[in-house]
Amino acid sequence: MYDIAVKNGLCFINGKFIECSVGINGNRISYVGKEDIRGDIEIDASKMFIFPGFFNTHTHAAMTLLRGYAEGLPLRDWLEKVWEIEGRMRERDVYWGSVLACVEMLKSGITAFADMYIYMDGVVQAVGESGMRAVIGYGMADRGDEKRGEEELKIGVELIKKYDGSFGGRVRCMLTPHAPYTCSPEFLEKVAEIGRDLNVIKHIHLSETLWEVKEIKKKYGMRPAELLHSIGFLDDKTLVAHAVWLTDSEMELLATTGTSVAHCPSSNMKLSSGIARVYEMLKMGINVSLASDGAASNNMLNLLQEIRLAALLQNLRKRVLPPSTWLKVATENGYRAYNLFGGVLKKGALADIVTIDRSLRHHPVHDPASSILFASTGCEVSNVIVDGELVVEDSSVLSMDESKVLKKVEKVAERLVNPQ
Repeated sequence: MYDIAVKNGLCFINGKFIECSVGINGNRISYVGKEDIRGDIEIDASKMFIFPGFFNTHTHAAMTLLRGYAEGLPLRDWLEKVWEIEGRMRERDVYWGSVLACVEMLKSGITAFADMYIYMDGVVQAVGESGMRAVIGYGMADRGDEKRGEEELKIGVELIKKYDGSFGGRVRCMLTPHAPYTCSPEFLEKVAEIGRDLNVIKHIHLSETLWEVKEIKKKYGMRPAELLHSIGFLDDKTLVAHAVWLTDSEMELLATTGTSVAHCPSSNMKLSSGIARVYEMLKMGINVSLASDGAASNNMLNLLQEIRLAALLQNLRKRVLPPSTWLKVATENGYRAYNLFGGVLKKGALADIVTIDRSLRHHPVHDPASSILFASTGCEVSNVIVDGELVVEDSSVLSMDESKVLKKVEKVAERLVNPQ
């Protein structure tokens, strides 16, 4: 007898789909196989795909409050507009924006996400109440000011000491300097040192735009990835977001240091940033994961949409990868980037599991991996289990009152955009 038994579905295991069942005890997968198993909670998945949870490896959850704001602008102009609104935000605003993000992500099968933002106490509260898993960090930027840098680092470190491992381990913390163009090399070097001392992940935006590359090269005589490598920032506890404008030699730096990448296809397209060379990164052995970025530059938090776009963009470059590879990018690679044993249907792995209905778009199913990759929208997600707890049942989030969340968020967004 298991706490939860997910029975008789097509399970994504080692890149293939096999009809079997999954048994869960506590927060771990205890059984994967073909036996007829029983559970205190039983889910009949005979007409479903059973999937490891999706990991959204780079977002700013509370930016749901800015969904549809500052449209049609390139990154630099977009940032100026966004920073103006963020200057009005308070912790309670970030809480409600993060709650909305959690509901949206859960309903599309995202079991875990990485968040870099402000007022992170609000994010932690939202994650705790939602039942999701998250790796969080305070978005730090010294902007060349040593005193400001000390204050930013203090906030970032205090967050780690306060919340790392909270909610039974569902919340982990990291250091999140914003980017090489908002953080000085001296500041980033300190972040790297503290990261090693605390043994935590570091997460940073990198080479998102050609403008950034030109600015860094002009100022320091090196490209962004080269700069980070020169100060000892890149290692196997580092994840860089975007990585659009990398040379072959920069990609080699990521590969040899074990640095992971969060690929954000929709955001890169929407802000006219470019197309990351994901095919080449994967071939070099770089651990590439998938992310939505914030809802203000996407405008969705839906990895089933992202994974389709990611594959199509590489196909457009005539760099075709197998569908199963993309499914792994959206699941296992994300958990690996944050040193978590999850994103796989395997005994001992974290019990973060999703069931996906075989909708009309999934018939006929000649190739399950291709069907999920190219024909899913996200609305097919029926059940979501995080850390061994059923948090979405029959497409309804059990931990949150969705209608209440929507009403509250509308009021918060109106006040931020149109202050009295």
